[in-house]
Amino acid sequence: MWKDKAYSVAYELSDKISKLFVANLLWIILNSPLLIVVIQLQIVTQPSSYYVLLPLLSLGLPLFFFPSTQALFCLVRDIVLQTPVSTVKTFWRYWVSNFKESLKMGILLSGLFTGLGLLIYYSWSISFILFTVAFIALLFTLIIMVQLFCFQAHFEMPFIWKLKRAQQLVFARIFYSIGSFMLVLFMIYASFEISIAVFVWMTPVACVYTSFIIFNYQYNKIISNKKVQWNRDSESM
Repeated sequence: MWKDKAYSVAYELSDKISKLFVANLLWIILNSPLLIVVIQLQIVTQPSSYYVLLPLLSLGLPLFFFPSTQALFCLVRDIVLQTPVSTVKTFWRYWVSNFKESLKMGILLSGLFTGLGLLIYYSWSISFILFTVAFIALLFTLIIMVQLFCFQAHFEMPFIWKLKRAQQLVFARIFYSIGSFMLVLFMIYASFEISIAVFVWMTPVACVYTSFIIFNYQYNKIISNKKVQWNRDSESM
């Protein structure tokens, strides 16, 4: 009996890992132009090259990173909730169906990243207070971005609604939001220190999977608390 159960668990685990690996591979393929730009940024020696590569990176984020990452979040959401998926077809369907909204999201956030990045760069030697404010704003923009990806994957609602809910969740559950983001940063740093291969082939989908697992737990906890409060209000009436 226990052998059958162990075999079933091992099969489900291996099936989930294989789906995540394929999803990560698709994400890498779709982001390959950006990865080439990032590699070029690491090896260039002339400062003038940055004036070409950094704008390319900023322009490429809405076209490549955001649609593919949104599709990865949607697919991971299905896997976490045990929804039957055909990895390649499902990933591609999410990429196509969410492309326009992801593009808008990417243009908005990429513009914020670029503006805040320039502000941080120029305020470094001018005003420590301005630098600190810009850095904190960039940090919270990144935190909201992670939560927004989760909301985008989990709800079929207008973009503005999801953006507002993501902001509300971040500031209402500040320790959860910062903790989740710091965990993702730690995973990125640790995998990069271990091996570039681990960083490329495992980290993107691992970060997405971890982010959505924590988001789903937090969301279910909020819904459960609301139901308990509603029951208490009903009983008091």
